[in-house]
Amino acid sequence: MNTSDQAFFLPVGTLPAGAGAGAGADSAGAAVLRATPTSHGPWSDRQQHGGATSAVLTRALEQAADEAGLVGGHLARIAVDFLAPVPVGDVQVRAAVVRPGRKVALLRAEVGDGKRTWASAQAWWRRVAPGTVPDLGLTQLEPLPAPETVPSAIPDSDIARFLARGYIAAVDWRPVDGHVVEPGPCTVWARPQVPLVAGETISPTQLTMLLADAGSGVSAVLDPRTHLFTNVDLVASLLRQPEGEWISMRATTMVDNAGGGTTTTVLGDVKGTFGQTLHTLFVAPHG
Repeated sequence: MNTSDQAFFLPVGTLPAGAGAGAGADSAGAAVLRATPTSHGPWSDRQQHGGATSAVLTRALEQAADEAGLVGGHLARIAVDFLAPVPVGDVQVRAAVVRPGRKVALLRAEVGDGKRTWASAQAWWRRVAPGTVPDLGLTQLEPLPAPETVPSAIPDSDIARFLARGYIAAVDWRPVDGHVVEPGPCTVWARPQVPLVAGETISPTQLTMLLADAGSGVSAVLDPRTHLFTNVDLVASLLRQPEGEWISMRATTMVDNAGGGTTTTVLGDVKGTFGQTLHTLFVAPHG
């Protein structure tokens, strides 16, 4: 990791409402953020990791919800579509409520350069009303050991040296079962080692989206030095907001011989399971 980077993003400023491309004419002005080299993914040091992009889109969605007076709830479903590689550098992020409501509301966010949209997200905000229904979780899953008891581990190998840079190097990975940078299913605790945006405390849902996009990477079934497997989307369904600084991922990837792939991930925190994610993958040999 480039230790001179204090965060995945640096705040630059805010554009006026309606300036450039955006989520809607009634949306607030776009936030301009500068993605640092720490944000880059495994395929290029000029392109953001999907987790970094997903997290700042979530930040914009949460800010739009707050500005619209949506209180007493959380983003329960977030669907991110990666339309084009998102560059490391200055980006514009904006969001708006597109379907208001007291119990549920729909929001949309986009990241681009004012002319093009590189990634978009839609999210359902859901009201929280404790005690409304019974608490029924995934009881068949064994509890995980506490993250503090699991050693940080990225093995010293050729594949690890290929991957452990940018975003991947900026996260503390603690595998419980499987290997973070070796092929196969993986269960891992993770937490970022730098803030999402300099000077800000990351929200629980931003933390989730920052890390959850890595499910397809930690459970990769092919060698990234020989094969490209990129996420075209990330869909997260969250029962609740997580607690604490650690997120657990129980991730499994499937690939077929026609170039398709899917990753399913069960998300947890120190209290237990709080959600699941699904990725659609494009898979192909390099070159």
